[in-house]
Amino acid sequence: MRISFLSVLKGLAILALLTGIVVAGLAVYSRLPAILEDLTASSRAPKVRPGQEVIVSVPKGATLSQVAALLEEQGVISSRLVFKVVAAIRGEQRKIQAGDYSLKTGSDAGDVLDLLISGKTLMFTFTVPEGYNIFQVADLFHQSGIMPRNEFLNMAQDKPTLKELGVEGDSLEGYLFPDTYFMRPSEKKDGKLLVRRMVKRFFEVYDKEVRSIAEAHNWKTNQVVTLASLIEKEARQSEHAFVSAVFHNRLRKGMRLQCDPTVIYGIKPMGSRITRRDLDNPHSYNTYQHAGLPPGPIANPGKDSLTAAVQPADVDYLYFVAKNDGTHQFSSTLKEHNRWVDLYQRNSRAEAQTNKKAKGSEAQ
Repeated sequence: MRISFLSVLKGLAILALLTGIVVAGLAVYSRLPAILEDLTASSRAPKVRPGQEVIVSVPKGATLSQVAALLEEQGVISSRLVFKVVAAIRGEQRKIQAGDYSLKTGSDAGDVLDLLISGKTLMFTFTVPEGYNIFQVADLFHQSGIMPRNEFLNMAQDKPTLKELGVEGDSLEGYLFPDTYFMRPSEKKDGKLLVRRMVKRFFEVYDKEVRSIAEAHNWKTNQVVTLASLIEKEARQSEHAFVSAVFHNRLRKGMRLQCDPTVIYGIKPMGSRITRRDLDNPHSYNTYQHAGLPPGPIANPGKDSLTAAVQPADVDYLYFVAKNDGTHQFSSTLKEHNRWVDLYQRNSRAEAQTNKKAKGSEAQ
C-alpha cells in the first residue's frame, strides 16, 4: 500500500506531540514534590487583611522560590506557586532586584513582580553636616533611631573597632566623613555598618585629594585630619586656605595656635560662649595653653578643609579676627592685628548697645 507524503507528515506531527506531552509530563512529575509543597504551603499561609503596608527585604542572591516564599509568608501574595508561574511565563525569574520594598498585603502577583524587577527600593537617608564632632554625630545617630548616644560614643573609642577601620588616634573623631548616606530601612539598626561607610568615604576622599601631598611632606594622616578639623571650625570655605596658612606659619615659628574651638572641645557644646575661665583651662586640647596641634581632631572636616590643610595659601599671615559678618580680617603683625581687634570689638559693642536700646523701646 502506498503511503502518501501527507500521511507521513501527520504521523511525525502526532509523534512529536506525544513526545512533547511525555517530556512535559516527566518534567511535571520531577517537579511534583516542589509543586505539592508550594500548594500545601500556600494553604498553610496565615490569612491577613488585604491592603496593609508591609516592608519586604529581598536579600542579595535570593532565588525565585525564596522570594516567593518570603512574599507569601508576609501575606503580600496568596500563592507562591502562582507568583512563580507568572515569573516563568514572563521569563523574568532572574530579574528580581535585592532591596527593601513597600508592598501591600493581598496584592496581585504580576504587580508585585513588576515592582521587584523595577529596583524602586526604599532608602533611608542620613546626613552629617561638615564640622560636626563625634558628640553631635552621636546625637544624630540617637535621634534617627540608629543607635543610642552612649553606645555610639563607646564604639567611637573602641580600640578593636579603630584598628579594624584603619583609624589612627584614640577615636573616630575626624574620620566620620560629612556627607549624605543612603541605607535600606532594614539596615537602619546596624549602626556599625553606617560607621564603616562613613570611614570608607573618608579614606576615598583622603586618598584621592590629600594623601600624596601629605606623604611628600612626611605628615601623618592624623596630623592632617587634626589640622583640617581646626580649619573647618574656624572659617567658611572661602577662607580655609588663609586659616591654614596662619596655622602653618604659627607652627613653624613655635607659636601657640590659639584656636578658639579647641578651648571647649569635649567640655561644652560647640558654639558655646568662651569665657576667660575656659581659656585658662589646661586640658590637653586647649591650644591657648599648649603649643602645637591638639592630640587629635576636634570635628569631622569636609574635603575642602582636608585639602586646605596640605595646601595653605602662600601668605605670611599670623593672626585673624572675626569681622562679625561671618568672615575674618587677617594680619601679619601683632600691631596690625590689635588694631583690627579693637575696631571690630568696638563695632560689636556698639551694635550690641544699639540692639539693647531697640529692645528697650519695643518693651515700652
